Amino acid sequence: MNGYRIVDLSLPIIDGGGFLAPARVAYIDHRTRGRLIAARAGLTPEDLGGRGNAMEELHFLTSHTGTHMDAPWHYGETAAGGPAPTIDQIPLEWCMGDGVWLDLGGKRPGEDITEADLRRALAQIAYTLRPRDIVLLRTGAAAHYGEPGCDRMNPGVTAAATAWLGRQGIRVVGIDAGIWDRPAEIQLADLCEGRGGGTYMQGHRAAGDYSMCILEWLTNLDRLPHTGFVVCAFPVKLHRAGGAWVRAVALVRDIGTTS
Repeated sequence: MNGYRIVDLSLPIIDGGGFLAPARVAYIDHRTRGRLIAARAGLTPEDLGGRGNAMEELHFLTSHTGTHMDAPWHYGETAAGGPAPTIDQIPLEWCMGDGVWLDLGGKRPGEDITEADLRRALAQIAYTLRPRDIVLLRTGAAAHYGEPGCDRMNPGVTAAATAWLGRQGIRVVGIDAGIWDRPAEIQLADLCEGRGGGTYMQGHRAAGDYSMCILEWLTNLDRLPHTGFVVCAFPVKLHRAGGAWVRAVALVRDIGTTS
């Protein structure tokens, strides 16, 4: 777009990456694909000019691998007092809007991000949220994407903090980690040791109360101004799904443009 620079907010789907089960990406090169096609058709690779079109096969890939959007159906069967929408039912108007990112990099893995933390981060940039802003949180976890244990590197947003965003009219939030809540393994360990009763996936479930969508595994937030950019994060139209992959980007107006 003339007058804007594009900042990629998305992380790639990589071989061995993913949540719960590692994704597997099998890369089929041109000559291998040519041999496969020729064999199925009863031809020789030479009949195809020695090659086919390269292709990738994806295995163990979930709708929550890489940069993706959670729909309210992911959190439960109901949302905001009605049936929870699936990802293919999300209004596209929600997926593009004015963005603001907040720096929560001072929080350690497993810690809570509270309403007070969000208010403090907003005060630091002198910004007041507006309905339909897309609020993105930077924790620093994306720097570890693809490393063993990368899904345990982030703090998590509490139910109260998530509900506070919902009351401001926010419909899409995001985080540079694989989960909006504290890491799942930490939550489960707390429950096994008698801690954290009633708080499992509290941020996600509070998001459901307001029918909010959550972007996860974002990156490059620190390449943006805190405000004054537009987020575009349209999910793949995956039928009846609780989430889907997105190629999230930010549009930042170039300095000096007048239109």
